[in-house]
Amino acid sequence: MAGIQLSGLVSGLDTQSIISQLIAVESQPRTRITQQQAQETKRQSLLQDIGTKLTALKNANDDLKSVLTWADTQTVTTTDDSKVAVSRTGGAAPGGYDLSIQRLASAERHTYAFTPPTADGPLTILNQDGSTRTSVALKAGASVDDAVAAINSSTDAGVYAVNVNGDLVMAAKTTGVSSGFSASGAGMGSDLEAVAGADALFTIGATSYQRSSNVVTDALPGVQLTLKAKTSGTDTVGLTVSAPGPDKAGVVTKVQAFITAYNAVVDTTRADLADKAVPNPQTNADVTAGTLFGDSGLSGMLTTLRTAVSSTVAGMTGLTSLADLGITTGAANTGATINDDSVAGKLTLDTTKLNAALDANPLGVRSLLGGTTNVDGFSQAFNTFLAPFAGTSGLIAQRVSSSTSELTDIKSRLDAFDTRISARQDFLQKQFTNLETVLQQSQSVNSSLAGYLSSSGA
Repeated sequence: MAGIQLSGLVSGLDTQSIISQLIAVESQPRTRITQQQAQETKRQSLLQDIGTKLTALKNANDDLKSVLTWADTQTVTTTDDSKVAVSRTGGAAPGGYDLSIQRLASAERHTYAFTPPTADGPLTILNQDGSTRTSVALKAGASVDDAVAAINSSTDAGVYAVNVNGDLVMAAKTTGVSSGFSASGAGMGSDLEAVAGADALFTIGATSYQRSSNVVTDALPGVQLTLKAKTSGTDTVGLTVSAPGPDKAGVVTKVQAFITAYNAVVDTTRADLADKAVPNPQTNADVTAGTLFGDSGLSGMLTTLRTAVSSTVAGMTGLTSLADLGITTGAANTGATINDDSVAGKLTLDTTKLNAALDANPLGVRSLLGGTTNVDGFSQAFNTFLAPFAGTSGLIAQRVSSSTSELTDIKSRLDAFDTRISARQDFLQKQFTNLETVLQQSQSVNSSLAGYLSSSGA
């Protein structure tokens, strides 16, 4: 309302207090509407949280059947990583191999005497055959450090340069007998020491190999060898390439991720279902308590999901259910103690049993979990159970959407209520203002009449 509101100066009534009390009485229904708004907002938030966890569960379930989870892999190990490191570059023939290293590959190295040049000129790096590889320009009086900087700045030199006690030492960036080079020109003196490059010599089993690099990718197909040190005498390093198959640790990790996501849905939903309303609520938290208490839709969802994880998968033989892989709700009772997680339907994983199944029948585990092409396993079946609840068209998303519509309606009701109350307050203010005006006019007439009577001697 515009303007200044004053209490009754003529009537003596506290008009502002009267108006405030009348408005307070008429505004009581607004409290109920705001409580409905708080409850609906809480309901939407809880449903969105469940929806997020259902999405995570669907993703974890999809991982059980993913080709990435079941892609064949192999491990390559060495008995002495200090002498040779190994890594797999592709499919490798399974088995054990004995490796002996007679010599490591080394780079050619030269130590040159260096004298500052008396005139500007080039320092030239030559290839093994004597042809020019590149030249770097040196100024008259250049020091050995100037030469080192110029060589190391060149992208074509193919050598590393260092200052060793005033001598210019250069070493080839590559290794092997073909790493030879030489240098001449500005500042270059005699070649004080020349160490020829050497190829690596090693044997795998009875086969000998000579390679220019200590990183070898073509001796054992699918395996990269990084030679680090010589073996002594008849000593050998053992290399082992495993048979191709799924990454057991990776599969166990994916199964555990599914269980974690499933249990998160169970925990969150059961907590919402168990949260009871507070009689005679005094705070906003009290008002929003019990929003989803005993919700039949959510209770039905938990029942459906529990049925899905405990059922036999149609079409399977041998391994037919998650229980065969060590995935269960566990024992309901342990002695005299009740297992609340089991009663709630939360899953547990016996990793020993799952690993044993992967060792004994990896294809059976893969088929059961849904990772075999054109064979519907648990993952496909579980998605069928999950679909009515998860995703953009599932029950939870529909209820969130419905809640959004309800909140929009509540806001419209609040806006309309506030508009009506504001208009009502304006009306009352005008009514009391008019009352004051009439009373003031009445008093003015009375005063005039009394004055007139007094002056006429009446």
